Amino acid sequence: MKNKLIPAILIGAAVGAGLSLIDKGTRDSVMSGSKDLKYYAQNPDEAKQKFSSDSRQPSKFDSLKDEVMFWKDTIEEIRQKNPELEQSIMDAKDTFMKKRDQKHLN
Repeated sequence: MKNKLIPAILIGAAVGAGLSLIDKGTRDSVMSGSKDLKYYAQNPDEAKQKFSSDSRQPSKFDSLKDEVMFWKDTIEEIRQKNPELEQSIMDAKDTFMKKRDQKHLN
């Protein structure tokens, strides 16, 4: 008896794809995508240009990283210029921590 898993999967996928094409929106989307694919297959330079222009925009990760680095540098600058402020903040933190610990003990 030979393995029938792969052919069954392929038949199931074909049937599922056929059934999904009953929906008009899905058909229109598939047709539009296939037209775009055909266009870019005939014009590979435009496809290459489109993908390279998208990569020039900074990613959300890079933007977030830049924002975090800005605030880190700003906080470090404040710490260096105002050691009294840093000490006041640390004292306030210690006070809040003591009050929190007292609340948890009661």
